[in-house]
Amino acid sequence: MVLELSIEVNGSTYEGLEKGAREIVKHVRPDWKDTELTFKTYTDGITNKLIGVCGENNGDQVLVRVYGNKTELFIDRSAETRNMQILHKAGCGTELYAIFKNGLCYEFIKGKPLEYEDILKEEIWRSIAKKMATMHKIKDNSSEVNVCISRLHQFLDIMPDVMTDAEKQKRLNALGFTKENICKLIDELENHLKALHCPTVLCHNDLLLPNIVWNDTKKDSNFIDYEYAALNYQPVDIANHFNEFAGAENVDYQKYPSKEYQVEWLRCYLAHYNEVSEASVSDDEIELWYVWVNKCCLPSHLLWGIWAFLQAEHSSIDFNFLEYGVTRLQEYQKRKDEVFSLSHSNQ
Repeated sequence: MVLELSIEVNGSTYEGLEKGAREIVKHVRPDWKDTELTFKTYTDGITNKLIGVCGENNGDQVLVRVYGNKTELFIDRSAETRNMQILHKAGCGTELYAIFKNGLCYEFIKGKPLEYEDILKEEIWRSIAKKMATMHKIKDNSSEVNVCISRLHQFLDIMPDVMTDAEKQKRLNALGFTKENICKLIDELENHLKALHCPTVLCHNDLLLPNIVWNDTKKDSNFIDYEYAALNYQPVDIANHFNEFAGAENVDYQKYPSKEYQVEWLRCYLAHYNEVSEASVSDDEIELWYVWVNKCCLPSHLLWGIWAFLQAEHSSIDFNFLEYGVTRLQEYQKRKDEVFSLSHSNQ
């Protein structure tokens, strides 16, 4: 049973974060002695504040996550908690222990958050492909809304017409990344994606590498942080994962996977998704999915570009969101014509 606690954690300072985490752990792990607790902050995320709390003698750890400033504007927190429970039940996510006023407390998954070098290893990328296929087979009847385009409009609607920081707005204007111009990109993309008739499934929607944890002992991968999970076009989830090979800092799109890598990845994924042998997955089906996935890299770039501009306005986290957003939209522009021209005989 998930606890509901009327506690608000001050995540603006380490002291406030630790104090709040102590209070929450009293409810989630009442047998843990307060004097024996140890704490570990995690800094990989660029949306929220995260702290781990460990019991001294049992080696167990729980995570306390405090929502980032103004993230309620673009993240449906009730949907997040519902999805966490659905996915945990299906063996694809962490167990949720408690909900508090401005965050969550949930299970710590043992393992190593992935880095670029890891996803080049066959045993790891195969595990990811199979785990994603398992997740995509989960039936979610709580919503029938595909968020691919609606979320783009949602994020754009709450993006300020003019940034509070005049220099930031000047930068966006110089590049042509105004709300009006971005809206035109969304409309053009919507028409292109509709013509593909891609299937819609429950997607994670944020499978950047630090959101995948590899347990080397079990030789298994696990996905974490389901804030953006929702129904979406199935290849969007794969495309977003491939886009994220470039990283969030020192972004390098030369790391986007080659066609050879994608073909083998998709062969593994489709075999697991359809519950058939890899040998029975046809080259024609793989080529269709290759086209779909590479076209679906575009909504991923557009979404996280707009998201970054929102964060540049509201977030208190030390990260250059504006330039990250610029990088995503520039990559969108760079790839658009090439991706739009991709075709398959079935389309």
